[in-house]
Amino acid sequence: MKLRDIKTKQKMQAIKTKDTKGNIQHFIKQKTIHNKNVDRKEEASVKSNPQVQAANKVSVAAKQTVIESKHRATKFIKQKHHEYKIKSANKKPIIDSSHAVQPQRISYISKAKKHVVNKVNASKMKKSTEQFVSKPIVQNTTHGIKKSFHIVKKSVSTLNTLFSFGTGLILLIVITLFIGTFSVLAQDGGSNSEIVSLSEEVIAYEDTIRKYAIEYDIEDYVSLLQAIMMQESGGKGSDPMQASESGYNTKYPRVPNGITEPEYSIDVGTHTFSDCVKKANVKDPSDTEHIYLALQGYNYGSGYIDWAISNFGGYSKYNAQQFSDMKKQELNVSGYGDPSYVDRVMRYVGITFRGGTNPNFNNMEAWITKNPYAKTGLYGQCTWFAWGRFYELYGYDPGFTGNGWDCVDELLKAHPEKFERSTTPKAGAVFSGIGKNHVGIVLKVDGNNITIQDGNYDGVTNTFEDAKKDWQTNTYTLDYYRSRMGGIVFANPK
Repeated sequence: MKLRDIKTKQKMQAIKTKDTKGNIQHFIKQKTIHNKNVDRKEEASVKSNPQVQAANKVSVAAKQTVIESKHRATKFIKQKHHEYKIKSANKKPIIDSSHAVQPQRISYISKAKKHVVNKVNASKMKKSTEQFVSKPIVQNTTHGIKKSFHIVKKSVSTLNTLFSFGTGLILLIVITLFIGTFSVLAQDGGSNSEIVSLSEEVIAYEDTIRKYAIEYDIEDYVSLLQAIMMQESGGKGSDPMQASESGYNTKYPRVPNGITEPEYSIDVGTHTFSDCVKKANVKDPSDTEHIYLALQGYNYGSGYIDWAISNFGGYSKYNAQQFSDMKKQELNVSGYGDPSYVDRVMRYVGITFRGGTNPNFNNMEAWITKNPYAKTGLYGQCTWFAWGRFYELYGYDPGFTGNGWDCVDELLKAHPEKFERSTTPKAGAVFSGIGKNHVGIVLKVDGNNITIQDGNYDGVTNTFEDAKKDWQTNTYTLDYYRSRMGGIVFANPK
């Protein structure tokens, strides 16, 4: 596809950067959450408890998940606990012995919840959560929280033989179940698979694909159509777009591989995807959120698009799996479509298209759960922005965690087989200022002009909501920008 030219701003805004000392301090000041109400004697006792030690070995990812979900999970558990107590008001209480604990099921959920609350300062938790959880993310995860509660409740009821091990084990069970739910939800909103090259057979069809893309008014999506063909067939066979079952196939049987004419397959497939693009309300090639919805609709049928919008407001990996499961049960079949279709297609798309020309802040992995700068609260910093954009474009961790002017060196050290140092850029490069502590991404190179994308224009660390607005795309001459940065070094894709 052709990346649309972005006009150079006539008035260049100065890039404010944090000084090295200030930036390093953010990494040193790790957020330590503890309960101030526990006296030293109790703390020593708790730390020596083997069950608590086991619970404390839960991974950092688990802690991050609990932080993101705790404030809503606590509210929901309290509500369900209250409802259960009302229903159980007339039941005879069960007396505990020191050796055989036989509580009501809900009491152990309550104890597990209280154990979490006692280890976490509630006010800090609320403030930290509000900084980086946006409304769309909360809406997508609410259903998962409710389901996880029922899973916890059911699981605890079947684990009576384990109760004698204490609340430490119950806490571990609760956290583990939350991890299972949120590991799915945390992947919503983004395609995070590594780039794979197109086959020669698909490349050979480019002119034919473009011909029908123009006819159906989606010329800007040729790269995406090539990726669809690559996933469907690798460009091989007489039905390379696997479009035989489409309603637009009026010439051949509507059965798998019913089409026996490659160009007709491309015609039907392109027409089908054009409808999906329009039905998903895709605005332009940068609108990855709706592009993903259109892609999953091509795989499942356009009925998925209506269903996803109606029930979830759009595409997510979580609801793609739900739709497949629902259809399998409804049709009594062992498989329905490919819930991972979006990831599989996007791995064949070029970096600027697959990541969109603009960031998709609904991609939790890129901007929150896997971003090391997010974990230390550095939302809005140029390093946070560059890490997130790299992850969107390439689908893996760039390997840098330090200051802006160190990012290129750290990337080259982490991925020497994929990137190389240079003083002249390529599209998709990461750049570091030599004289200024700054980092960003190169989107396009046109002669001596470079189009870059970077963050931290207000010079401060922000909340997540404010950080989503603190970035720009600009085009400069390479000579001017090199002078402005006091020199630039690039990590170019090989």
